[in-house]
Amino acid sequence: MAGVAVVVIDVQQAFFSGPNASYRGAEVIDGINRLTAAARAAGAPVFIVQHDEAGDQEVEHGSEGWQLPASLVRTGDDILVSKSVGDSFHETPLKAHLERLGIDRLLICGYATEYCVNTGARRAALLGYQTTVVSDIHTTQHTSDLTPEQIVAHYNHVWAHSSLSGNRISVRPLADVLATEFA
Repeated sequence: MAGVAVVVIDVQQAFFSGPNASYRGAEVIDGINRLTAAARAAGAPVFIVQHDEAGDQEVEHGSEGWQLPASLVRTGDDILVSKSVGDSFHETPLKAHLERLGIDRLLICGYATEYCVNTGARRAALLGYQTTVVSDIHTTQHTSDLTPEQIVAHYNHVWAHSSLSGNRISVRPLADVLATEFA
């Protein structure tokens, strides 16, 4: 399916395991697997973005935390993108891959709602991509006075009600995305 791609951000062991694992982590990974399976079946590319920060033992390349969870399904056709900051486009080959493949629409999901998912979605919109955040398959950990559930709901609201340079971020649940993008 030309024109659309799935971007899975930072679904890594460090964020989906242990005592402070992501909110609804198993459910989010299950939803991501459903989305990526539908995309692959339709011929749409899947990008797996991994945070890789030298000197950060939690997510340094090759560390246990850097690894993808065993429950996250990926294939040899998926395109891996390594990033060292919150922005999936900053000093990465993501934009070049998207341009080469003729992609103009992105479906974004993953971890961490208020950091890397937010930054990736906003940057995609600023770059002119029709950007959709899949509302029920992004997540975060408990890191502030807000609960992860409140953070997810807040960002879904913010994305749906603001525009960047006139290019709005769409916020849609997985069921709607599957029914309209890959039916």
